[in-house]
Amino acid sequence: MTSKFAVRFALIALVLGVFAANLAAQQVEIYPNAGAYWPSKTDFGKINADGIYGLKAGMFMDHNVELEGSLGYLNHFENGSLANPLNPQFGIPTRGVYGLLYDVNGSWNFGNRNFWGHRVSPFVSLGVGGLTAYVKHADSVDITGGGFVGTNPFTGELITNSARHVAMDDGDTFLTFNYGGGVKAMNLWGPVGVRADFRGRTIPNWYGQTMNWPEITGGILFSWGER
Repeated sequence: MTSKFAVRFALIALVLGVFAANLAAQQVEIYPNAGAYWPSKTDFGKINADGIYGLKAGMFMDHNVELEGSLGYLNHFENGSLANPLNPQFGIPTRGVYGLLYDVNGSWNFGNRNFWGHRVSPFVSLGVGGLTAYVKHADSVDITGGGFVGTNPFTGELITNSARHVAMDDGDTFLTFNYGGGVKAMNLWGPVGVRADFRGRTIPNWYGQTMNWPEITGGILFSWGER
């Protein structure tokens, strides 16, 4: 993880924590989570499906409406459709890419349902945010395979790539929209419960393309206050 990435991640996490602590008079929720996402294919290939790890913090505006901030980390935000011309056997690995997701979401909670003596609440959610890509140990990485895609096994010559050249620069940022919902089981053990999210995400400005993916996360839910 680059130092710039670590500083931004820590800063956003701190803001989320202060946000939750200062608004404890309302019901506040903190949701550390982990899951996975499956990007769609574009003209430049397909970003690897991989894990997502994050933190959400929210505050209820009234009995049903919640405002939430979200931070997510994508460990391998790389194009898995490309052949690797920089063959590791020559000591030149493909550049790694990390991603940082950040959203502001609004959700509608459908009240509390009693399930075996515990509070259970389904919800729907809609939000907007950004995705910033970080290239490890480089200023950019080619997401179309560069000028060649491999080596001819008979002649040893490089095979050229006729695709339009597109480079992902370190720090490239994209607009994202997310939409979906989930379910919460609250106060199973004091302030501790569980939550699961099922949502879609759209990136409309992916180098002139639109990329979509389904996203599933789950984790522990901490709830304080009344609503």
